[in-house]
Amino acid sequence: MKLYVLLDGLADDENPATVADKLQAAINLWLASEELEITLVDERPEDKESWQVGVQFEYQRKATLKAPLDFLFKWAKKAEREFVIGFYDKRSGEREDVCYFGFEEGKPDVSEVAMYLGNF
Repeated sequence: MKLYVLLDGLADDENPATVADKLQAAINLWLASEELEITLVDERPEDKESWQVGVQFEYQRKATLKAPLDFLFKWAKKAEREFVIGFYDKRSGEREDVCYFGFEEGKPDVSEVAMYLGNF
């Protein structure tokens, strides 16, 4: 099952390009220092309402959630932002939001998130 963790509320930001650029740079630096099968999501079409920046990865067991959730939560606290976690259908390209975490929502509990996603 493919999951995504995307920056939430990017379209509502006064300067979404700056926020997206900062997150993209942080993710690229993090991924360069880790050996994880996680890919950057950086979709910025003309319509700023459709911008998506974050990561996606294959979810096999709850242990695969720890590294991305820990890294993104640290970034969310510093940047005062929120993230959304959800399912990604590779065939249709559709995304289904499942839960949120971040500056206001708080630290994600890996076991709780795994329960929401369906514990494999």
